[in-house]
Amino acid sequence: MKIKYFAWIKDITNNDEEEINSEEINNLDDLKTFMKKKYPDLKKYLDKEILRFAVNQEYIINNINLDINDEIAIFPPVSGG
Repeated sequence: MKIKYFAWIKDITNNDEEEINSEEINNLDDLKTFMKKKYPDLKKYLDKEILRFAVNQEYIINNINLDINDEIAIFPPVSGG
């Protein structure tokens, strides 16, 4: 699956995007667990559930199953201004 990072999340991961092919990841919660292990600096944001996820360009709130061909975008919270 393709993971795309936005804003300061790119600074933590040192990537704009990456391909992740892991049999450990079957759903969004699995992906979050995987991301905590791979990028420990994201853990506090994932634990507080402040990051937003879009799967195939649709915002997702609940845990859903993921497919190897999915595109997942991870966004920081958006503030007005």
